[in-house]
Amino acid sequence: MVSKNPLVLKIAEGTPSDELLKYLLGKQLAFTEEEYLESLVFVLPDQRSRVQALELLGQISLPIKEKYVQKKDAHARVAAFILQEALNAGYFNILTLIIQNQNFPTEFLLRIAAQAKSVVLEVLMENQVQLIAYPEIMEKMETNPECGPFIRGRIKELREFYFQPKAAETIPEAEVLEELATVIAEEQKEEAPLDAETIQQEAMSTLQRINRMSISERVRLALTGNKTERLVLIKDPNKMVQAAVLDSPKMADDEVLIHIRNLSLSAEIVGRIANNRDWTKNYTIILGLVQNPKTPINRAIGFIKQLHMRDLKLLSQDRNISPVIRNLAQNLQKQKERVK
Repeated sequence: MVSKNPLVLKIAEGTPSDELLKYLLGKQLAFTEEEYLESLVFVLPDQRSRVQALELLGQISLPIKEKYVQKKDAHARVAAFILQEALNAGYFNILTLIIQNQNFPTEFLLRIAAQAKSVVLEVLMENQVQLIAYPEIMEKMETNPECGPFIRGRIKELREFYFQPKAAETIPEAEVLEELATVIAEEQKEEAPLDAETIQQEAMSTLQRINRMSISERVRLALTGNKTERLVLIKDPNKMVQAAVLDSPKMADDEVLIHIRNLSLSAEIVGRIANNRDWTKNYTIILGLVQNPKTPINRAIGFIKQLHMRDLKLLSQDRNISPVIRNLAQNLQKQKERVK
């Protein structure tokens, strides 16, 4: 649940008292619109309150619903209600935001594919990572009467490019084995420690298994797999596989840090990390991006202004970074010293 209000949680658990239900349906609780949204969805199964709850849900503004479906922790049941309402009414913005939220189940995209208007299907076609990982979305789209020649042509192109029987390019051992073994060893510290040979075998086994997969299978694994698998897939020669790693809802800050410290990672991937608002709330990630020469210069300049004096001093002496960033770090350091 988004809300941590104990009354909302009680309603969501299905145990509201008659008095609480009465106050809810009378809108007599000190709830925000978002809290009413979550609460009312959870009383819909109760036939005594369904009609009134639906009426109140219809009164909640579209901006509140749009804001809700953008949240990582949006409850799937509440989002599913908003999704069906948007499909029935043709709310383009809400459907687009649901397509863009990687944390929702694939079932949402299947419903959009089967029921949405052509303009929404065009937006869905832009989400190529999901379409390649879950080709059944394209199959659903083709059953939709709104799926015209243009969209069918795009689907045909995707299939011809990504779903041919030919094997995907091999990810070289030299690219990943050492880093993979290090990560596996670190993750095993709190469990029964493994010897170096076992760790190396586990790393090799993961790499060999992935190298036998098709591009579509790799994209799907990038979205649903574990940290070890994603560390291999980020080195895949195919850009769509790399993009899928970044789209995984399981990506955590510590994993992002591993990527930005890897100077062999492509500038395109580093740029995508630098443009992610959630990841760049983390100070250590910001510092790592400033230190990475592949970070877009305009983003690095914005980040450096947020750094502490200690890190500015280190950057001003670092010969491995861009001269522009080094000089800016020196100037910012002097400015802060003058203020002191």
